[in-house]
Amino acid sequence: MTDWYHRRFGNRLLSELGLLLTACCLSSCSSQEVGPTLVPVSGMVRVNGEPLPKVGISFRPDAEQGNTAPYQPGGAADDTGKYELIAAAKNGAPPGWYKVVVFPYTPPPGGGAPKVKLPTFDKIYSDPATTELRIEVKADAPPGAYDLELK
Repeated sequence: MTDWYHRRFGNRLLSELGLLLTACCLSSCSSQEVGPTLVPVSGMVRVNGEPLPKVGISFRPDAEQGNTAPYQPGGAADDTGKYELIAAAKNGAPPGWYKVVVFPYTPPPGGGAPKVKLPTFDKIYSDPATTELRIEVKADAPPGAYDLELK
């Protein structure tokens, strides 16, 4: 083979190998976890000591306490009052202080109301401006740290 063949196709082969190597490096970097660091958050919701089922829960970042996270982790209490938060499509919440908002069950479109009477609670908990519930999400929180007690 001639010298021009090696120069032309040898350089092309090196360029293609370089592009392949770059693509492999980029794909391995992009396969790493992206998004906020999350702490698992779960607990019980109670009103006057009784489990409060079928309510929505939203943790709103408390800017007054320095939490400016762009996420509002949320979840829903099951039939026993147990809830778990989700943020950025993953379980948990970013560390920091939050105002906790609890809102009543709303049946899905076309669905009926629950067959049992759900306990009522003070509406102050349904508004971030009036809720009295404040929680700090942190790693290694003790059991029960995220339990919510409403009036």
